[in-house]
Amino acid sequence: MIIHRDSDWLSFVKAGQSKWQVASTLPVRGSDRYTDCVYHDGRFYSVTLHGMVEEWNLDEPNGPTRKIVVAPGHPGHTLTRHLVSTTWGDLLRVGLFFAPGCPDGVRFQIRRVDSDGCKKVIYSDLMDHAMFLGLNHSACLPTKSFPELQPHRIYFSPPWMTMTLDWLCKLRRGWGGVWIYDLKSRAFECSFPLCDRKEWICPSEIWITPNL
Repeated sequence: MIIHRDSDWLSFVKAGQSKWQVASTLPVRGSDRYTDCVYHDGRFYSVTLHGMVEEWNLDEPNGPTRKIVVAPGHPGHTLTRHLVSTTWGDLLRVGLFFAPGCPDGVRFQIRRVDSDGCKKVIYSDLMDHAMFLGLNHSACLPTKSFPELQPHRIYFSPPWMTMTLDWLCKLRRGWGGVWIYDLKSRAFECSFPLCDRKEWICPSEIWITPNL
């Protein structure tokens, strides 16, 4: 499952098939875009900037079908959203928002995706796990198995998204590189700063996931 074009197309390919199949397209001139997708509990899920969560069934004879699990809302000051499949079976929708009142100018919000919508999640609900977010596959790992990681932290590789450019230019702490966000204290720490570049290019670092 991939998000492509200007983050407005969603396509699938099954094992053994040679061609990708476009399953969904968002209006080119619209303000909503796909921001993340994940395979969770036997199904694919996607999320948009406006918070819409879709569940996809690829086994239908006439092609992929979708069910809207969470309806879209007003994007507000949303910078990006992610979907995280946890080891204990929850599907989390994690959003990053522009928050001028916060010390770093941004804040994270975590919601658990249920059949009846989204429910708030606090840091203790993560049970000593850490999350990795970025443009590629997001992950939730137990810190007991990985002592180098800190519990209740989000390791975040900021994506570069054109539809949120106006908000990005207002951030006091800049954009890019890799951040560590403490869900308990709501504080950011810069782990790997963005390299200085003369040209106006903002790369997005990605996580490389080993075979665990």
